[in-house]
Amino acid sequence: MKPRELVQALRAMGLTQKQIEARTGIPQPTISKIGLGRVRDVMSRHYLALLKVYEQEVTGQLVQPARVYTPRKRAGE
Repeated sequence: MKPRELVQALRAMGLTQKQIEARTGIPQPTISKIGLGRVRDVMSRHYLALLKVYEQEVTGQLVQPARVYTPRKRAGE
């Protein structure tokens, strides 16, 4: 499935964009853009996170929230 199709499928399963954000770690505005097809190149980590949530929804497994990468500030910033 393409990223857009994954977002649309998750939405059709009843998940809100905020719930998808909580389960994937992908910011809600990005989820919206992916779902609308406004993102040409989806980062692989985003695609894999969407795919994982989709597969877990289909199989009925609980989803652990994704870890979100937060860059550390360098000294002097």
